[in-house]
Amino acid sequence: MVSNSVIRFGRDYVTVSEIAQQLYCEYKLHLSVIEGRLQTPSMEMGIIIHDEVFKGRRVNTEEFLNVIKSNEIVIATLPLMANINGITILGIPDAVVFMSGIAKAIIELKTSNKWLDKLFDNEYVQSQLYAYLINKMGLGKDPLVMVIKTKRDINITEKLRRNILSMAVKYLTNAVEFPAKVRFRDFIVYINEFDKSIEVHLKWALDYWLMRREPKASPSLGKCAVCEFNNKCPFKSFVQE
Repeated sequence: MVSNSVIRFGRDYVTVSEIAQQLYCEYKLHLSVIEGRLQTPSMEMGIIIHDEVFKGRRVNTEEFLNVIKSNEIVIATLPLMANINGITILGIPDAVVFMSGIAKAIIELKTSNKWLDKLFDNEYVQSQLYAYLINKMGLGKDPLVMVIKTKRDINITEKLRRNILSMAVKYLTNAVEFPAKVRFRDFIVYINEFDKSIEVHLKWALDYWLMRREPKASPSLGKCAVCEFNNKCPFKSFVQE
């Protein structure tokens, strides 16, 4: 990965998930990088072709291109990457739905113990940025953005995952008014069209990485109570009373 700009911390890339974390609390992200606690993506994971669940077989680029061109519907996980204003932006969505070789939707699966009924700004921006990268890479044109929120349960069944993917295909092949919020027994689906204003959020986020501004905190009682940096964050005092 080659970047044309000087990036904070000497980095040569920024991930979509990091930008999403900036929306949650940029100062927490800042401390995570300093402390070396940030998980970095393994872009060497390659391309995975899914059958009906979020797991499947690994393929090379040539096989991937052949598969999406020769099948009406293909669901895959693949690294997305683009150079934006001199910065390499990369990310790996949970799944991309290809129809006749064109990326028609991205699917992002979120788990939560209680916040299923709300799509947070960081979740919205993260999923929209994947669609933005799809556009930049020429894999599709303004794909739909689907965020699926389900309970945090390590025992999520194969049946549930199959239901999620079959639902995604259903909404791609039927006339639906967007934005849509669809409730199922075990999960809630948020479906949005591609939001061109995502570039505003991206510019705000990249200004931090380009050192055009200092990190901003988003303190709240709930966030600070569970933050691993609450013993060293200078902003926690704002919400202690």
